[in-house]
Amino acid sequence: MFASPRVVAIDDDLHHLNGLVNSLHRGGVACLPIHFMGDPSVIKPCPNVRIIFADLHLINSGSDHAAQFTTLGGLLEGTIGPCGPYFILLWTQYPKQAAALEKFLDERLDGVTKPYAIIPLAKADHLDDRGRVRDEEALMARIISLTNDLPQIGALFDWETRVLRAAGDTVTSVLSLASTPDSADRTADAGRILSQLGIAAVGKEHVEDDRFRAVNEALLPILADRVASLRSVEGDDSVWRAAVASEASQPLSLEESACLNRMVHVDTAVTSGVERGNVIPLPPRLGQSFEESFGIDQITAAGKQFHCRDFVTDNERFRWVLVQTQAACDYAQSRPGPVPCYLGLELPNGRSGSLPAALWTSPALDLNGDVRLLRVSAAFPVSIGPAEFDQGKPIYRLREQILNDLIYHLHSHGARPGFLSFRA
Repeated sequence: MFASPRVVAIDDDLHHLNGLVNSLHRGGVACLPIHFMGDPSVIKPCPNVRIIFADLHLINSGSDHAAQFTTLGGLLEGTIGPCGPYFILLWTQYPKQAAALEKFLDERLDGVTKPYAIIPLAKADHLDDRGRVRDEEALMARIISLTNDLPQIGALFDWETRVLRAAGDTVTSVLSLASTPDSADRTADAGRILSQLGIAAVGKEHVEDDRFRAVNEALLPILADRVASLRSVEGDDSVWRAAVASEASQPLSLEESACLNRMVHVDTAVTSGVERGNVIPLPPRLGQSFEESFGIDQITAAGKQFHCRDFVTDNERFRWVLVQTQAACDYAQSRPGPVPCYLGLELPNGRSGSLPAALWTSPALDLNGDVRLLRVSAAFPVSIGPAEFDQGKPIYRLREQILNDLIYHLHSHGARPGFLSFRA
């Protein structure tokens, strides 16, 4: 129910820890304090952490910095487990070790995200002889100045915070419907509203299949609109001004473009074969009798219908696929019947030239480290049973925006009118 902490502080000295955390709290920053006494099990996973204030010397090993590096690395891998971007503010008496620690973690961390940066924050500049913070405002000012040195990641963190607020506003808008003056039981009213949202999204008979998915389908448009309407607030956009250059930057390389296209348009974490937009290998039944299934042999289809002149049968550079193109409402309500698909061909990126009108082609996509294109033809619709479609392990899923563009192209081509015309 509750989000994991985004700011964490770890120290073996309780005075140093309290001084830092109290300064953060009074400055309006929520921070989870961890008094480390050598037992990693007291630390709970914090997969959404964005900033980690970490003392370098968490164990008593004298001047053996390598042992300290190993301890901190073990905490990141074994307990904290960050799964997104974060940076470490090294709250330490040995600030010169920050670069060595960053090199160590970059080489050794395995299975968790590596820190975006490690920034030294010298304890000696802020603690008195008793280990207490001398000036909390000065400490907060120093922390802010250090984080301002990373405007690009700061801008993305700011975007994330704004999206969290938009999600909170969405929740508020739903609960407000259950908080009317004549509401006798707000809890029951909230449950009724959630139930009606789920029914509207997927139909009464399918809510029980996955209640979360049903309600999520209804809340998504509300959240999407709130996120789409986010704007900079005057006087509060300095981080964005520093992060995003106004002048034309160096053009993207083909590889960078392909990686960005994959990030925006392709989901590789697919578990179910029947999801809308899923791309699966051509089922063996169709692949083994390609000409019988599609009325054309593979080489001719690739060359004339998919504009791939150098196609080679059974070559790993080329792959026939099916793309699931079910209507959004039918998919949401799990309508029975065959799964509508279209035949596609994955091929190496290259010059396209003039393509057949029936052919849709993707932008360059980074797929498993190779720059590839996906082409789908409106001339080759396929309908197969859900069980057979689910047998083909999905390769990836096309996200909503690019999938809608594909479906619009396919349906527009299929609905084009024809007429007789005579020319002099």
